[in-house]
Amino acid sequence: MLEIRSLTIRDGHREILRDLSLRLPESGVTALIGPSGCGKTSVLKWLAGILPLEAQGTVTLDGAPISTPHPALSYQPQSDALFPWLTVAENAALGLRVAGLSARAARARVAPLFAPFGLAGTEDMFPAQLSGGMRQRAAFLRTIVQDSRFVLLDEPFSALDAVTRLAMQDWLAARLSERPRGVLLVTHDLHEATGLADRILVMAANPGRIIAEIPVPLARESRSETALAPLREHLKSLLMEKAR
Repeated sequence: MLEIRSLTIRDGHREILRDLSLRLPESGVTALIGPSGCGKTSVLKWLAGILPLEAQGTVTLDGAPISTPHPALSYQPQSDALFPWLTVAENAALGLRVAGLSARAARARVAPLFAPFGLAGTEDMFPAQLSGGMRQRAAFLRTIVQDSRFVLLDEPFSALDAVTRLAMQDWLAARLSERPRGVLLVTHDLHEATGLADRILVMAANPGRIIAEIPVPLARESRSETALAPLREHLKSLLMEKAR
């Protein structure tokens, strides 16, 4: 269990988040939704240890305080963030290299995963030679190969077209069923949140805070548009009410 307690983030005199607390189980997807500017991305960046703003709060892992960045957490930003001068294999192995593995050991770790990730044959290509969906899979490979217990995803599909986005969502759900992780997913897309998440945390702004925690009780194979419509309407009403 990963737990954030009493997180407050300020940008100068402006309070972005106030006293935010949440628990993230070690398996399953938790979606974090809310209006722009409510601090969703700031939560992920703080957990990833890259937030440049003033912050107060604690994070514990299995009840023990930890500092960030931490090897139990891996982070994927909104863009695929692949380095254009590195090959796809070198990009995929980058997190392992930063963690201290040799180039040979890191390459050996990622090599068996190219086929399951739909990237066989791209190892020696460069990011500019890949489609948007393939670049995103390469970014996921770089994130997931780090063998972290928790994965932080910041709108990972936002740059993709609608068809590729749906395919990638199905692909991610399949990967997580093969190897469960605790996932914290930031998204603006109610279809994405209700399609992927096991529970949804709704945030309000000014300052950012969690106003609702809503489970998604349907199994993924039962999540038809009709079945999810009432939940999406409820989420929409919560967001609209706080926006007024």
